[in-house]
Amino acid sequence: MINENNKVTIIASTELNDMKLKGLVGKEGYIIENLTSKERKNRGYMVELIYPYKSESIWFIPLESVKNAE
Repeated sequence: MINENNKVTIIASTELNDMKLKGLVGKEGYIIENLTSKERKNRGYMVELIYPYKSESIWFIPLESVKNAE
């Protein structure tokens, strides 16, 4: 299970690719908000990256694109 403050790695997924964010694959960050409740249309997490991507540190990452960091 992935919880707030967990360190995660962003992995490839169709959803991330559809959002034109495949450049985030392999980046690491920390979960700052869990948005995975069943009633949400787009389930995922708000992730604060360790190193910014395109001058931004906080990104919405789809549920399928997040795994616990090793």
